[in-house]
Amino acid sequence: MADSMKWLLAVFLGAVLLTGCDNSKNLERITEREPATIFGEFYTENPEAIQFPVKVLFAIDCSLSMIVSDPANPPDEPYGRRIAAVQRFLDRYNTEDYPSVSFSLVLWAGSIMDQTRNGYGQPGFTRSREELDRVLNNVRNESYTDYLGAMDGVRNIIENDITNVSYLESGESDLARTKYIVCFFSDGMPNTDAGTQLNVDIWRQVEDLATMTEEREVGQFNFHTFFLSSLFRTDDPGDSDGVVDDYLDEWQYAGNTLFGMSTRGNGTFRDFASAAAIDFLNIIDMRLTTEYVIKFIVACNYNVVPGVDVLHVDSDADGLTDDEEIEEHGTDPSAYDTDGDGLSDGFEIQVQSVEDGTNLWPDPLVADSGCTPTPGGYFPDQDCDGLTDCEESIKGTFRFVADFDRDGMPDGIEFYMGTNPFEDIYVNDADFDGALDWFEVQRHTNVLANDPLIRERYSYDYNIIDEGHPDPVEEPDLPQGIRKYGFTISNISILDTEGEGENSYHQLAPGDNFIRVYIAQVPQDRPNAPPVFRMAEVVVNAESFTRDIELMPYDFELID
Repeated sequence: MADSMKWLLAVFLGAVLLTGCDNSKNLERITEREPATIFGEFYTENPEAIQFPVKVLFAIDCSLSMIVSDPANPPDEPYGRRIAAVQRFLDRYNTEDYPSVSFSLVLWAGSIMDQTRNGYGQPGFTRSREELDRVLNNVRNESYTDYLGAMDGVRNIIENDITNVSYLESGESDLARTKYIVCFFSDGMPNTDAGTQLNVDIWRQVEDLATMTEEREVGQFNFHTFFLSSLFRTDDPGDSDGVVDDYLDEWQYAGNTLFGMSTRGNGTFRDFASAAAIDFLNIIDMRLTTEYVIKFIVACNYNVVPGVDVLHVDSDADGLTDDEEIEEHGTDPSAYDTDGDGLSDGFEIQVQSVEDGTNLWPDPLVADSGCTPTPGGYFPDQDCDGLTDCEESIKGTFRFVADFDRDGMPDGIEFYMGTNPFEDIYVNDADFDGALDWFEVQRHTNVLANDPLIRERYSYDYNIIDEGHPDPVEEPDLPQGIRKYGFTISNISILDTEGEGENSYHQLAPGDNFIRVYIAQVPQDRPNAPPVFRMAEVVVNAESFTRDIELMPYDFELID
């Protein structure tokens, strides 16, 4: 009986143990880490300190009627007061104080009589006073007042300029911050030998030009019109409106044409009753400034790669974990760029493809990029986005623009974290886990794996406070128009790294973790404009006594 009881007790205990094992959680892998916190203050850009390209085009009527309405007045104004007014405008703004302003001149009547040319010999914008004076000194008078032909010339110059800027590597950034200003000046009705031109046709051209600049995402476009109405004026006190009765219809038609052009081009209309009243200096708004706000803050520890449920060490910050380099690729885990060709090991593996059906290119073990280092032996990253210029030339992003798709996330972080620098990061969820890619990249979790555990334990926490405009009493030296932000980024994992070799992009000691904090700012009234970036760098060692790092506004470098 005792033996049977012992047997039953053993069976019972075994069942209990088996049941306990079935209900217990699976053993979970835990990453040994030290959390760090980065906190501090940040001031947005001073609007007056940002130099935007401003391009001013004067389209000046040189029809025969100008001989009467704006006669030459030698020696001070040998070509008329409208030309003298343009010269005064150039004297003010074509100086070292306004390095981002350029100009185009179009002289027109029954045809385009002359126009400035850019550095490529094309009709366009210039700062060359020699070229500007060449056109201004070539004023003559011809028959007719061909508004439609003049508009063709204006559109041609602006459209070509937009195209030229877009082809430049820095163009995407500059174009969206560029302000085009057209100043269209005439003294009469639109006409050619075929008769009077219709307002509807002229207005449509202005509308099409405004639409084109909007579609090309130009920063701002203004079409101003100026009417010299002296031909229609009278000194007869019986004409209370100041217009000769016989010319009232023509005055109204011409004024209506120019007024309609300005309203369709987001500009202003000005009627000059005499040539002596012509002035451009106090009418044209040359500003393209606006208050900035923060669009995005992202911190990235380049020595930590988020996995599915744990974090992995990447000692050389090349995008490959140490284990991947040793076990899979044969690259040096302590060298950012094992073969020293300007492409990180992780970059070469990620973009690698089969060439000629046999060889892999690029090969992280063979210097095959075709890129040439600087005399000092470095491969630069001119926009500080985390990709070298060599890598950007292969990837197809711009080496002078930190954020190719303008979503507020630098290209290098997008590439490093597995998202596409050519696509808006705010709309994708690559792993379909319910967390959008921007959230995962900002929190430093894996965008390519459903990783609830890693998000729960290891994701970065952000606290950003807009404190508004600084108190001018407490901080009197700060310029107007800036905003003050407080920020805290916590739970940044610090891992024990092995250090880096001589080819690495960042020279770090064993245990060092290299962290960048990017802050993307946009104009308050244009949230989709290309961001202006500031960036700060921090190195935290796994053995450090304290891992709370304070950043001040002066720690952030302007990079774009």
